[in-house]
Amino acid sequence: MSLTRRFLLTLAGVSTAALLTGPALADQASDAARTAKAAEMVDTAQFKKDGPLKVGVSAGYLANSWVVFALQHIHWEASKHSEIENVVVTDAGFNPAKQVSDIEDLMRQDIDLLIYWPVDDASVEDVLKRAVDAGIPTVQAGGGFTDSEGTVANAYISQYKLGEMVARQLMKDIDGKGKIVAMLPIAGTTAAVEQLEALEAVLEDYPDVELLSVEYGDWNRGKAKQITENLLQRFPTITGVYSPAGQMSLGMVEAFDEAGRLSEVTFSPGDEYNGWLKWVAEHQQGGAVTFPTRAGQVALQVGLDILDGTSVPRGTAVESEYIAPSDIEALVSPQAPDDWWASSLPEEFLPQQ
Repeated sequence: MSLTRRFLLTLAGVSTAALLTGPALADQASDAARTAKAAEMVDTAQFKKDGPLKVGVSAGYLANSWVVFALQHIHWEASKHSEIENVVVTDAGFNPAKQVSDIEDLMRQDIDLLIYWPVDDASVEDVLKRAVDAGIPTVQAGGGFTDSEGTVANAYISQYKLGEMVARQLMKDIDGKGKIVAMLPIAGTTAAVEQLEALEAVLEDYPDVELLSVEYGDWNRGKAKQITENLLQRFPTITGVYSPAGQMSLGMVEAFDEAGRLSEVTFSPGDEYNGWLKWVAEHQQGGAVTFPTRAGQVALQVGLDILDGTSVPRGTAVESEYIAPSDIEALVSPQAPDDWWASSLPEEFLPQQ
């Protein structure tokens, strides 16, 4: 019997039958399986390579400010390693077909390592496998844990654990009763799937909370606002909002405010999006569950270990933490634009405002 299977069957003393009963337990079992899979060690001897090194970065989209900050973390880490000769970056502009083409182009440029953020996990799976077969290790940066032949390792943020933290804080803030809506990122992505799994699992403990609608705002403030305007027309009562992404939360805030209904709703924690942090500081509501931009830096560190021939975990977790509204001031940059992120980047590597 595999380690993963034994882990699932003995998780917290829960029986096999219990694990297979009900959506909440099924989701918890899925998260446990992902955690166990992430802990598996990968033999990287086949990828060992001396410098100089060329690093390829395939961004599914650079219009998103989180990705821009994560990319700067890559550049910062690269500056510490003299063996890195070049970092080549491509932007697929939310186009899955273009991202496949981008990765093929990076392969033709003889990169030694590929770090990527997908538009869609499934669309790049084949081209990533081709890269691995060609001797180019691949590291997924900042999304949820990805288990596929084309992904050698992950510097991942557990979307399930993040989503669970966000959901439980929202339940606490609405006293475990009311009607809520959910705003998730791009439909079908690991982030959207696992955040919804986490919400549904938490809601099993709160029978007095009704989930009115699940929407997908693509990490886009404007789109989230437009969707929320429609939700406000459909539902005369909305008690709470589950929205782990601060930029979408802020778009929703604008829609509630313009409809004169902001006072009726409680928002969940968002992330370190500066516009959201400013709003939390002013209204002392929601707080933040961090979505660390340093995941890009961790991805490069993992990639360099792979190129050194050092065994690495299949997934290196970049942990989230809850920051209460009363402590949010430490993260806010009052003079910076909304489209900014709290980060540990030194000044010379911060994006241009």
